[in-house]
Amino acid sequence: MPQEMIKLRQMLDDMGIEWEDVSSHYKFEESLIYRTHFEHKGRHISVIIGHGTYGGDKGLLEMWDGNGEPEGYLTAEEVISVLDTLRVGASS
Repeated sequence: MPQEMIKLRQMLDDMGIEWEDVSSHYKFEESLIYRTHFEHKGRHISVIIGHGTYGGDKGLLEMWDGNGEPEGYLTAEEVISVLDTLRVGASS
């Protein structure tokens, strides 16, 4: 598993945020896409990494908060920073 996804999952654990590994459900060109799904502030959040994702070629994460476009090329720390700025259940 890519290092940034491992770090993100540990950070979510440390914050008490329950997450689900749904990696095996998503494949692209025979490459596994690692996907972590969780809820935060009333939103469904997905973070992915792998071939074809925004940042996957550089070992970085792509995040989608259920509103708008995905945000890519993020470290685990940057994903947590984005989570901190989200408003409850509203568009970012």
